[in-house]
Order: sequence, then C-alpha cells, then structure tokens
Amino acid sequence: MRKFLLLLCGLLILNANENDPCQNIEKFSKDQLQTIRYAYHYGKKDNLGYTMAAIAWKESCAGLYRINFEDPSAGIYHAYLPNVIRRHYKQRNTPFRRNVVAEKLIREPEFASQIALEELLYWKKIRKGNWKEMIKSYNKGFSWEKNKLRNKMAESYYEDISKKIQILQQYFEKNPKMFHPITDFKKPNLPQSIEQIKLLKEK
Repeated sequence: MRKFLLLLCGLLILNANENDPCQNIEKFSKDQLQTIRYAYHYGKKDNLGYTMAAIAWKESCAGLYRINFEDPSAGIYHAYLPNVIRRHYKQRNTPFRRNVVAEKLIREPEFASQIALEELLYWKKIRKGNWKEMIKSYNKGFSWEKNKLRNKMAESYYEDISKKIQILQQYFEKNPKMFHPITDFKKPNLPQSIEQIKLLKEK
C-alpha cells in the first residue's frame, strides 16, 4: 500500500511539472518564448546565450514574475537591487532608489539584460572562466565558499541552470526560429502600476 501511494504521489508530481508553465518549456506562452529568445541572443555574443536564457527561465519563469519582494530583486533575471544600486549606479541604497531601479528593471528588458550580463562577466573574470563557479557566484556571491548551507544552495542553483540549458539546447534544435534574433520584443504590459508597488523598505 505504501509503495502504491509513493508511486501515485510521484506520478502526480510528474504530471504537475508537465503542465506547469514554469517547468515545462512546451507549455510556455508566446511571451515566455520571446523572453527566452531575447535573453539567448543578448548573451550570445559573449558565449552566454543559453546561460542567460536559463537564468531568465529560472528566476522569473521566462518573464512571467519580474519582482521578488523578499530578496529584493526585479527584472527578467531578478537582479539583486542593492547590488545594482551599488555597482551600476554607485549610489547609496535607499527605498526610493530601489523603487526607481526596480521599475526600470521590470519595464526595460534591455537594461535588465545589460545588468545580468555585467554580473555574469564580473564573476567570469573573478572565477577565471570557471563556468560552474561563475553560476554559483551569480546566485550566492562569495558566500558559498565558506558556508556549507549556502554552498548547497549554490550547487542546487548550478545544477538547475545546467539542466535548463540542456532542455533549451534541445528545444532550440527542434525550433530553429529561436536562433533568429528577435526584432519586436515587447515591453511587459503590467496589470498593476509599478508606482503602486511600495517596494522594499529599509531593513
């Protein structure tokens, strides 16, 4: 009986994953596929096309969910707002500035992609081209080096990105149009005004 219940649970989970628009690329909407395609071509020139597409898939469900209040992060790739403010703007982290940067990341895919690529290239240099360490650092910075829990989380992130890249490679091969640069990538039509999202209070 127990084995039957375990098998049933496994089948239910598998079926849920197959129908989940964040898990199964075959269920992606046109907008999600556009996001994947855009991310791929943005990173392609630096040999990070599939990497950026996989990160967009993992972090925002290929553009469906562009904000995380808990981190706080925003955009297609869920850029960590305090880092963007410190590295890109070289300014002090304030609630107002987080709101401004979050809105820009959400509304402007090119800016979000620029920030994600800058972050990846930064870690690629720091990690001397080691792709695995670059991905782990994109997720957890330097913290995974001396913290077992954060290293475990970074390893899990790396494994998931690696798996998504394999799926993306197969999907692109079956759908050659994905290799053609996108020319009409639309900005998100957000149902809720960003100005009404009272983001990220000082902690």
